[in-house]
Amino acid sequence: MYKPTTCSIELLRKCCLRCRMCYMWNPQHREVCIEKSVLYSIASQLRDLLSGDKEVVFSGGEPLLYDGIAEIVALYSREGLKVGMASNGVMIDRQIADDIVKAGLRNIQLSLDSCVRQTHDFLRGVQGAYDRLLKGAECLLVYKSSLSVCAQTVISESNINEIADTVEFVARDNRFDLISFMAITDPFFSQANDTWREKGKFSYLWPKSKKQIDRAIDDLIKMKQSGYPIANPVSHLELFRYYFHNPYDRKPETMCCLGDYVINIDPACDVRLCCFMDPIGSIKQKTLTDILGSEDIVKIRSAMKNCEKTCNTLVNCFFK
Repeated sequence: MYKPTTCSIELLRKCCLRCRMCYMWNPQHREVCIEKSVLYSIASQLRDLLSGDKEVVFSGGEPLLYDGIAEIVALYSREGLKVGMASNGVMIDRQIADDIVKAGLRNIQLSLDSCVRQTHDFLRGVQGAYDRLLKGAECLLVYKSSLSVCAQTVISESNINEIADTVEFVARDNRFDLISFMAITDPFFSQANDTWREKGKFSYLWPKSKKQIDRAIDDLIKMKQSGYPIANPVSHLELFRYYFHNPYDRKPETMCCLGDYVINIDPACDVRLCCFMDPIGSIKQKTLTDILGSEDIVKIRSAMKNCEKTCNTLVNCFFK
């Protein structure tokens, strides 16, 4: 049976920011949410099905908007699962920090798009988001011995000249342990067409200058090699360079290995290996054991290995 190491659970499609690279905050998504009873039903299944680190990552939308999130973190932690979270950070206060870390949260990624307040707030679409994020990170500081805090930065035209300074900021700031980078792609839930980089309302997000791109990537590689706390391997940073220079081409030697170690569960309870393929089953209708033991898994994993598309996932989230 296929035994992944990681399960990514998208709890809900609701957010308290209005990010320019993601439109999940659109009101049409706000009723989409995984039922708590379903989350309870799969916790022990994941304990038995996952291998290696047995990692579960809760995301959204904003996972801290999920009613009873600390209760869910505690449940999964008790099952021996390594629980992580991706958050914009603005909701974290001392009580929330206390609740989620004592519940067993092991790592958290906090969105930090720049060390410059105006840039971060512009990209996150809400004035004051930068200050609220840093206050949230401050509330987590007391738990440094048990919690890893990673700043997550999306490289775009708006912040490309501030990338090295943002690494310096994170390296000096004891609220963060690491910084991880992603490259801007077509904004999530925006229905952007294939020409979004060249024209239209999203084109301002795409880095225009090849010199600026190369300077930013070169700086990141030098800083990584000098010991700065950059989570991305050099090979990933080089993939960003290739992508920004050749956004419609796939780097020849890259191969999707997502089907080797990750499963995804969305708010509608559908299970996927690839977010751009049809679901392989629903946890409302079948157990995860039955879904991951199906004959379709072998075919889907083979199709993913041979896929030649340039997609968000290959460029960013699950690079390995």
